[in-house]
Amino acid sequence: MAGEYIDVFFFDTLSPQYLDSYQRLKASDVLYAMSSVGPKRVVALSVGSKDAMTWADIRTYADLCKYRFSLKEDSPQRPLMAGEAVLDGGISRVADLQMRTSLAKVVLGSIACDFSDTPYTGQGFNNKLIYMQYAGVEARPFGPGSGLPLSTVNQGWLDSAAVMSFPRPDMLLQSGLGNIWRQRVREDREFWCYGNDVDSSALGRPVTRIVLDGYVGEHHCYYPIELPRLRAGETMRLDVTLKRMGTPDPDIPAGGDMIMLETHIVPWDIRESREEIF
Repeated sequence: MAGEYIDVFFFDTLSPQYLDSYQRLKASDVLYAMSSVGPKRVVALSVGSKDAMTWADIRTYADLCKYRFSLKEDSPQRPLMAGEAVLDGGISRVADLQMRTSLAKVVLGSIACDFSDTPYTGQGFNNKLIYMQYAGVEARPFGPGSGLPLSTVNQGWLDSAAVMSFPRPDMLLQSGLGNIWRQRVREDREFWCYGNDVDSSALGRPVTRIVLDGYVGEHHCYYPIELPRLRAGETMRLDVTLKRMGTPDPDIPAGGDMIMLETHIVPWDIRESREEIF
């Protein structure tokens, strides 16, 4: 988890869901926390070494739903985690509280280039850069829209200055794979951003993409590969075959005539479950 402490909140279940109690607990195998009797919504956050005064303005569950994760504070090795559950009334209760990340992992597993039956049959693709486009860099772990990013980076074009402002720019931008031909290159390049659980692009809600930037001969082109249903806590693995020259603009997604794509999706972070006693 992100830190050695877990912040636990209890809220009433009736609107406006006022805060009942708050405790900062030492992370351990079993956590004990206290609230008043009656049904409660319990919410837990593991967000590193933030001062407990961070939560001084939390009065209702809606207040906590405004809290956001930032990729500048998150990492695959120590992910920010959040979980919530609704408890029935009682004096002593046990909650199965699932702590979850908002991060999604994209793995460029392999790539090959087959330009057969094109005017440039004898050429390959010289891959210079690989980067995430419309990549979520802020996300809310709770409330409506929790599966969607609040803000993104590389909106249409690569913003290298913005990417380099992150502690781990390699989560969003990496050097390319060099010359790619018919022999498949297997690299398992890993990229990370916040989940973007949408089927297709809409006004103000673009699909996250991974972009292959490079050259076919002297022609600069791009392969922006759309990643629909990029869900938090999952790995999306891609095996790509380039079939035609890419687009002249990185904001034009690569069509089925340009690439053949195999996608595999699996959970990326599996942890043993544990009990939280309240």
